[in-house]
Amino acid sequence: MHSFTQLVLRFPVGIKSDALGKQKPFIVMGLLFAAAAAVIMYFFPSPAMLFVGNVVSGFSSTMYVAFTVLYAKYYGKNETSRAMGTIGAVVEAGIFAAFLAGGFLYQKSGIRILFLASFLIGAVGVIVSLFVKEEPAKTVTIKKSDLLVIIKNRELLVSSVLCILVKAIVFATAFSFTPKIAQDIGAGGIETGVINALFIAASVLGSLFITTKAGVRLGNTRMTVIGFLILGGYAAAVPFVHSIPLLMAVQFIGGLGYASLTAIFMANAVRHLGPDQKAAGMGLYQALYSVGSALGPVLLGIFADAFSYTAGFLVIAGISAAGLVLTFFAGRKQLMD
Repeated sequence: MHSFTQLVLRFPVGIKSDALGKQKPFIVMGLLFAAAAAVIMYFFPSPAMLFVGNVVSGFSSTMYVAFTVLYAKYYGKNETSRAMGTIGAVVEAGIFAAFLAGGFLYQKSGIRILFLASFLIGAVGVIVSLFVKEEPAKTVTIKKSDLLVIIKNRELLVSSVLCILVKAIVFATAFSFTPKIAQDIGAGGIETGVINALFIAASVLGSLFITTKAGVRLGNTRMTVIGFLILGGYAAAVPFVHSIPLLMAVQFIGGLGYASLTAIFMANAVRHLGPDQKAAGMGLYQALYSVGSALGPVLLGIFADAFSYTAGFLVIAGISAAGLVLTFFAGRKQLMD
């Protein structure tokens, strides 16, 4: 439901923010709903309210569109990749801290303390967001013709499909079933938190690498090929690991390929859109990749139930092959640079 809510709402939110010429109200609203979701799940611990809380949390994550669009405005027109790499690294650093703190708090005090901690962080975020600086653009009327230009943009569509594949791989493995594998081989709460955090720590490094001279020299197509090769190898390796230290190493290697890809695709998706189209374009892009976040774990779960976890992980690893084929096609058509 968290992913489905984003799938439905991100494009409309992007259109609305473009029309208003403002991103800050959506940032404030996103943090407010993040805190509200935590309150719901803390005070009403039931399956039904967990469902409601995830819908509210998904609405909060929908506002990430505004974060990325406003942050890119702080950079020059030719620095979109650098901006997306930097904000990607910061986001992954936040997730890294959450996994470490979450593993520790869960082991010490149980699951419900995580919702209380989330509420407190969200409340602080609301206060801090009030100090965000933005120079609002003029309000515009978004026409159907403008939407058609966005929907038909080839760079945006290619980037969206590639990110769907990446999200399917990562949400099926690192963010869903890899922790289950870790627990099966004896990992406790803190160890599981560390295993999750290592994936994110490597993601931070991957995001930062594309902002370096070496990353720029490699180019988007080569970086994407490397990223898919890493993710495919990672997904194929996880079910064959029976040692916690080795799983930690595999997690770190897998993370190196993740965030670098999402930063590349995010920058490429809106590179050729006009200033008054970027939020809507980013909204469509982020809505579409939510499909991968939602379906990846379902796909692995189906194969795990029908055959085994190993079969599920290998099927997910095969998705990276589709990513490689599409990357080579996009590179040939100059849709990635």
